[in-house]
Amino acid sequence: MQILGSVTAKAALIGVIVLVLLIPLTMLRGVVTERAGLREQAYQRVAEGWGGELTAGGPMLVVPTERRVIVDDKERLMRRDVYLLPATLSADVDVKLEPQPRHVGIYAVPVFLSTLRLQGEFDLSTLRAHAEQSDVTYLWSQSRLRLPISSVRSLREIRHANFAGQPMKLGPATPGLHGGIEALVDLTQLHQRASAAFDLATIIAGSRAVSILPLGSVTTVSLNSDWPHPSFQGAFLPVERNISDRGFQARWQVLELNRSYGQVWHEDEVKEATLMQSAFGVSLFQPVDIYQRGERAVKYAVLFIALTFLTFFAWEQVTRNRLHPLQYLLVGLALSMFYLLLIALSEHIAFALAYVVAAAALVLLIGSYLAGALRSTQRGVIAGGAMTLVYGLLYMLMLSEDYSLLLGSIILFVALAGVMLTTRRVDWYRLRSEEASDTEG
Repeated sequence: MQILGSVTAKAALIGVIVLVLLIPLTMLRGVVTERAGLREQAYQRVAEGWGGELTAGGPMLVVPTERRVIVDDKERLMRRDVYLLPATLSADVDVKLEPQPRHVGIYAVPVFLSTLRLQGEFDLSTLRAHAEQSDVTYLWSQSRLRLPISSVRSLREIRHANFAGQPMKLGPATPGLHGGIEALVDLTQLHQRASAAFDLATIIAGSRAVSILPLGSVTTVSLNSDWPHPSFQGAFLPVERNISDRGFQARWQVLELNRSYGQVWHEDEVKEATLMQSAFGVSLFQPVDIYQRGERAVKYAVLFIALTFLTFFAWEQVTRNRLHPLQYLLVGLALSMFYLLLIALSEHIAFALAYVVAAAALVLLIGSYLAGALRSTQRGVIAGGAMTLVYGLLYMLMLSEDYSLLLGSIILFVALAGVMLTTRRVDWYRLRSEEASDTEG
């Protein structure tokens, strides 16, 4: 008695072919990762020359202090900065995309110019009370008004900058908490006031994302943009938002109680990372990420190839038309080539069109090949129609970000159930006996 009939042996061999096809599929995932890395490098190059992810905050008053201390029996002056944050901060941000993206090779990077206007006031009585309770000397005449900005190179224009009713001349910030720009302000007389208002307006270039630091005791942010695909991110979500095909508007309100730092502190009491943890804003989300969709398609490739082979195998047993294992391998390689063709085309044309072209090429190839292999044009057309349905379902999986797992599970279950129901009356032992008889004959 034969230990394994040819049907069982062929099923095992088809399984081995599926495992062999894991090699090109793994290489395909590497290609997707590599191309995504090249695109990220393009974003970084644009960020270096134009501006990257923009983070800005309301102004901070920085007041130097001196204190006499004894070190090694010698009296020395220890200098520390005291930071005062605004009592109220209103930020209006208008993000306008440039008509033409910046290109690095084949990669197009959307960039924007952001008009940022900051208004509010400082509660100087808080700073004065803090000074009266300490035993240090406040150097009021050397105070600075600092505007935190993630990258000074991104600045395009300072439209106006006023503090306590007087214009300011902003320059690069001195070393200290968070980089940016700053101006000298003399608080010798001003610190006696109850409050001091500020009004600043700048134009800053950037790409990918805009974030705001909620440095006010009460911070209100209004953000408008003509980008239709926002992805809100950071420590706080907007309390109001309106998204349309022409852009979006969003509004935030953040209180001092919502943050992990107060309004007055010394330079070594709050780290820059602590400030950044409270940042919030919006990412200019790319709705068509060809590499993400390509990787998602490759993840399902093994299952689709296995189900395709299983369908062919069941078809063999029902119709008694035989396919050689080498033909299975060639069909599997063609199925694998689809993903490489899809990624290559989608880098140059719209993803939907790239998918249609790649799928059409694959369906025609496999349909023509099977028509010749099975010596039946009708069967080749049927196979092509089945492949068209399969890749239509795969496209639905790639489009659906939230329900891809659910859809994928349902589609694969239905496909497997169809194969099982079609072959439920096949007598596999009879087939093995018949093939054994044919071999003896």
